[in-house]
Amino acid sequence: MKSLIEAFESSGFKYETGFSMNRYTSMKVGGSAEVIVYPRNSSELIDILNLLRSHEVKWMVLGGGSNVIAGDKINGVVVSTKNMKRVDILDGGRVEAESGATLGQVLNLTLKAGLLGLEFATGIPGTIGGGVIMNAGANGGELCDVVERVWVWHEGKEIPINKDEIGFEYRGSHFPTGSVVTRIRLALKPGDTSLSKEAVKLYLKKRNKTQPVEIANSGSVFKNPKEMPAGKLLDDLGLKGYRIGTAKFSERHANFIVNMGGAKPGDVLKLIDFAKNTVYKKTGIVLENEVKIIGEFEQ
Repeated sequence: MKSLIEAFESSGFKYETGFSMNRYTSMKVGGSAEVIVYPRNSSELIDILNLLRSHEVKWMVLGGGSNVIAGDKINGVVVSTKNMKRVDILDGGRVEAESGATLGQVLNLTLKAGLLGLEFATGIPGTIGGGVIMNAGANGGELCDVVERVWVWHEGKEIPINKDEIGFEYRGSHFPTGSVVTRIRLALKPGDTSLSKEAVKLYLKKRNKTQPVEIANSGSVFKNPKEMPAGKLLDDLGLKGYRIGTAKFSERHANFIVNMGGAKPGDVLKLIDFAKNTVYKKTGIVLENEVKIIGEFEQ
C-alpha cells in the first residue's frame, strides 16, 4: 500500500487514509476505509484504475453512497467518483455525463436545455454511474429507457457498450465482469418542458410525503418481489418501526432503514437478515437486496 500511496502522490491524485465511511454513505453508517481516492474526471479514473490493476490491493468503486451499507472496516482502496461531475449537452437531444454526476444534477441541466425523458428520476439519490449499474427507476421509468451508450473501463482500457449489449433488467444490468462505468450517453427528446417541470414538483412532493427523506437512510433496502412491493410486504408482517439498536425500519416506509443516531453497521445487517428470514418463514418469498453491502462487519 505504501508504494501505491507514493504513486498517488507523484501523480497528484487526491486521496485520504483512515477515512470514516459514515461521512460518505447517506445512512451515515460505516467504519474506517484504509484509503479513499478521488478522481476528478473520467480520464483520471482510468489512470487510477490502471494503477490499482498494477498493484496487488483490494479496491472498489463507489458513487454517491446512497444505496450502500458500509461495514465496520473497509480494507484496500475505495475509488470515489463524487468529483466526476461533468455533463455535456450535445446535439440531437444527446447528453453525456461522467459517472459521478448525480441524477438530480443531470435532470436539472437537461430540463434547462429543453430536453424531455428523465423526469422519472426525480428525487432518486446517487450518481448516474451507480444508477445505470442498478438500472435505477421510479415514477414508471427506468434509466434503461433513456441510455444510449455506456463507456466502461475494462482490462486496462475504456470501451463503449451500446444499450442493446448491456442486458438491462429490473434493478440490474450485465456489464463485463470487473468493469467500471466511466461515462454515459443519454438519448432524450427536445420539447416543451413546462409540463415536465410540473411533473417533477409532483414527484418530489410524493417522495417527500412517502419516504423518510429528513433522516439518514439506506434508500430502498430490498427489490420489489413479483408478488407485491417490498414495503407493503414488510408492513403487512409488522416490521414497520422494528428496530435493533438505533437502526430501524422506517415508520413512514417499511422498505427503508433509518439511522436514528449512531447506528452500528452490524445492527443494520441484523435488521436486513431478520426481515429476510421473517418474510421467508411467513410467506415463502425470498427478498433480494437492493442495497449494496460492503466491507467487514464485527460480530
